Amino acid sequence: MNSRQKKQAEALAALSAADRVRLERLAALAQVTAEHLWPEVWQYGFDDVEESVQADLDADADIAAGRTIPHEEVMAQARRILEAHVKPKRKTG
Repeated sequence: MNSRQKKQAEALAALSAADRVRLERLAALAQVTAEHLWPEVWQYGFDDVEESVQADLDADADIAAGRTIPHEEVMAQARRILEAHVKPKRKTG
């Protein structure tokens, strides 16, 4: 175990009861174990990871509800934008 992993393990063991509950709840939302999620929480903090997990859940809900744009449509629009604004390079020589 390297020193970073040791520090993470020590921080996990030192969590308050309230923070441990918060970690368990967040892990359940993310459908992973608390131990799997802990390195991310340790690095970025509870607030950022909670925001990230909620954004993933929101995105999954949008996909399930059909509130997305198909990849092919996005790529076609990108090609149209590029064709309208990018001049082809002239060949020299």
